Amino acid sequence: MKYAFCETVTAASRTPWHIRQLTKAGLKLGGGADTKSLCDRVVCWDINVELSDYHLARCCHKCAVRYNKLQSKKEQL
Repeated sequence: MKYAFCETVTAASRTPWHIRQLTKAGLKLGGGADTKSLCDRVVCWDINVELSDYHLARCCHKCAVRYNKLQSKKEQL
């Protein structure tokens, strides 16, 4: 599964990014995100930035926790 950082329609310069699971359609950089964020928010567009520890420490806390849990489960398989 692939994931991307994304933003809500009310995004501002200090608004934390969220994380969503990508569908087969891939990144939606110009809008039209087709899944909700991991914290269940409706998001509008993706950000073309790799998911890294640096950015995970600064994004939505709920999204980061859920993403890390999903990655832990994946590693256990």
